[in-house]
Amino acid sequence: MTTHTIEDDRLRVRFDPRTGGLVAIDDGRLGAWLEGTLAGSLFVVEIPRGGDRTVVVQTTDQTLSSAHQDEPAAIELRWDEPVSSTGERLDGRIVVRAAVTSGRLSLSMELSLAEGGVEAVRFPSIRGLRGPGELELRGVDYSTGTRVSLLPTFDSNAPYWGTIFPDYASGNLRPELVGNPTSPFIAVTAEQGGLTIMPAEPSLEFIGWRASLEPGYDDSLARTAPGDGAVTIDAIHFPVEGRDTVVLPTVVVAPYEGPWTASLDVPRENQRPTRRSAAAWLQEPRSWLQVQLMSTEGEPRYDFDDLVDIIEECARAGIRAVQVVGWNEGGQDGRVPWHVPAKKLGGLDGLLRALQRAKELDVATVLYVKYVWVEKPGPHWDDLAAWVSRDPNGQPYAQPGPVYHTARKRYGISTPWYVPLCFGVAELRRRIADEVALMAEWGADGVLADESLYHGRALLCFADDHGHEPGVSAFTWDAEWIAGIRSRLGDRADTFVIAAEGAYDAQFEHYDVSYFRSASAQHRPVGRMLRPDARIVTALTGFDDRSMVAQSVLYGYGMSLEPYNFKGRPADMPLTVARAAAADGLRARLADWLWNGHLVVDGRAQLRVVEGAADLVSHTEWRDADDSARVVVVGNMGAHPVDVILSGLHRDCAALDLRGTPTRLHEGRVTVPAHDAVVVAPSPLIGTP
Repeated sequence: MTTHTIEDDRLRVRFDPRTGGLVAIDDGRLGAWLEGTLAGSLFVVEIPRGGDRTVVVQTTDQTLSSAHQDEPAAIELRWDEPVSSTGERLDGRIVVRAAVTSGRLSLSMELSLAEGGVEAVRFPSIRGLRGPGELELRGVDYSTGTRVSLLPTFDSNAPYWGTIFPDYASGNLRPELVGNPTSPFIAVTAEQGGLTIMPAEPSLEFIGWRASLEPGYDDSLARTAPGDGAVTIDAIHFPVEGRDTVVLPTVVVAPYEGPWTASLDVPRENQRPTRRSAAAWLQEPRSWLQVQLMSTEGEPRYDFDDLVDIIEECARAGIRAVQVVGWNEGGQDGRVPWHVPAKKLGGLDGLLRALQRAKELDVATVLYVKYVWVEKPGPHWDDLAAWVSRDPNGQPYAQPGPVYHTARKRYGISTPWYVPLCFGVAELRRRIADEVALMAEWGADGVLADESLYHGRALLCFADDHGHEPGVSAFTWDAEWIAGIRSRLGDRADTFVIAAEGAYDAQFEHYDVSYFRSASAQHRPVGRMLRPDARIVTALTGFDDRSMVAQSVLYGYGMSLEPYNFKGRPADMPLTVARAAAADGLRARLADWLWNGHLVVDGRAQLRVVEGAADLVSHTEWRDADDSARVVVVGNMGAHPVDVILSGLHRDCAALDLRGTPTRLHEGRVTVPAHDAVVVAPSPLIGTP
């Protein structure tokens, strides 16, 4: 029997003629990706039977019923009366449609089983991946690139008692980490290229990504695979219960050639536009101060009169935005999800005075809010218990709540539970919108929705009284609830800032700003690379935070100044405040590039380190709206200066340090101090400060 083949001029894909399993992916550039003796999988349907919840319908057990192919680049595969792993023949069918277009494989599945009961579907399940050379798994979490070794070493995070093979996937405490939509793609990468795997269209369905190693470790201490080891990649879907026919989102497998950054090309093509706020204060470089007035432990660290003093101090220091945290009854993260100005801090009148003083000084104010959870026990539990996300057994999903200051909280002795709310409840969304609109009436310039990137342990909600089908994705309404707030804001919809924490890629289409933390020398700015013109703000907590100021300019991040982990005020970190102010001054001079510009991924500029350690040196290239010129930033996060040579620059360039002072640039060679950055731009752009 000959294999079933689909192909275009760039990609050839083959399916086993007996089972229909996927046996070859060959893009003609890097060679075959699948090891023939292990390949042959395509789907695994988890369908519990007779008290055994491990029963599956998998490709390798099937006999293909038909293969319909009208053109070289597409095929329809069909399996009638599929057979389970226990030998039971099921009444129903599975249909897979595969097509190759522009060198990319798209796979879609439709299945209908009379007995129902499908809990999960692994599709595609690509077994036997070996590829050319060492393999890694890459994705994105919290706007930061993830990197996991697959071969020859395999970095498993699996609870080994519950798996057969080492694997890497989400755990059940943070189940969204390795899955769509928070990571809308994964890439299996080798030195010269790889495979990007993702939904064909943007989707808020939860799809879990999993890599596993067969047959397991050769050396478990070294975590090395045997010579015949290979990787399986699964995209795991969770169909809504009760539907007669299950139709899964189409998944694309896209080979690419080049460095791992080329794996981002397909995700960028798949995006909708990034939202750009009309708020004038976001159009210019402004560092923020984040300050916590009170925590859940009830200590009035600063009252609203103190907040006025802090705002005035910010204005004097050139800090022109403040994120106010813990202003509400219960303190930061307390008595969620509703927010009322705390009486012990001065009540509503005190907060209004602070917001008014900020307006007088042109210091933007952003109020911290938290709407994902309801606290149990807590004052709002009885009112909101009916609206929480529930598991298949009707129980609320829950996890430990906030940890602040005290030993009992640190060790979880007296920590309340956080229970995720279901945003499928229209009345909940309306009440949130009403509360945010009230904050706008008070005079706040915006809100920051903490932990808005996920829903805790609730990936799906199985409630039957929320107005949605049981088992739908908890992410379904992530855009809708923000749209509801904007509708309620009326004339202020475009200028009142709604910020997220750690926005996942699709959320950049709806939020004005994303705040996160990126303090790592190995930070991989995948969120920025996916959204080259998005507003992203990162935290600086060091008292002389040179590296983080440099990182912020390098990747176009706004700076959130947070002395004592945002319990302090500007005078507590004078060195960092001064460095941030100088860097923002430089960015203001080059705002069309370094603030309102667009990151150019894999641009024209090339960098070579000629003296010093290269491992913590990187560069970015920025263009303005018209691409009239390019500006390059070189960052050195290492502890010693480095000399680099830049090529591909404008013929007449000059270099500036982050204080805006000219620094020597000769034939493309420039010295970058330790924990610092240098900006290189065409001389006419720099002018004089």
